[in-house]
Amino acid sequence: MPLYEYFCDGCRTSFEALVPLSASKAEVHTCPSCGERSRRILSAVNFATEKRTPILPQGRVSDGKPEVTSLTLPPAARLCWMDNQAAARLAAYQAGRGAEYDDTVAARKELALQRSDNGSARSGPLAHPHSPLSDPVVLANRRKAAQKEKLSESTTITQREDAKQG
Repeated sequence: MPLYEYFCDGCRTSFEALVPLSASKAEVHTCPSCGERSRRILSAVNFATEKRTPILPQGRVSDGKPEVTSLTLPPAARLCWMDNQAAARLAAYQAGRGAEYDDTVAARKELALQRSDNGSARSGPLAHPHSPLSDPVVLANRRKAAQKEKLSESTTITQREDAKQG
């Protein structure tokens, strides 16, 4: 039997009722509170199509709690613009550990700054020593080639426009 939601205009309440399939076409049902006829309304529904994943990860630290910066969100709760750090922060706040997350991240950043002052850290997260563009000579040559290509394209476009007009 399907479950329908009804609203009673007499007592201003909503209620649910199990209705047999034979009577499911009827749009009205008697109110259990006041006995008046109530109209069927649309119910809010919630469908889950993916396997639910727990918010807390399996890895635990020494005190039994999971590492606050490794908390995850279920895929359905993650917004499309969120990067991993934003999702971990939201999961920490939902688990009631947001302040702990912010403190942990701030302490790690401070430690990384101290290490970089000592010269033991890399030059930054955007450094790519394996890239050919990290060599200044290669980078300068590629810039010159790109400038020449842009100049030749603009010359070609100008010549075409002159030919159309003339």
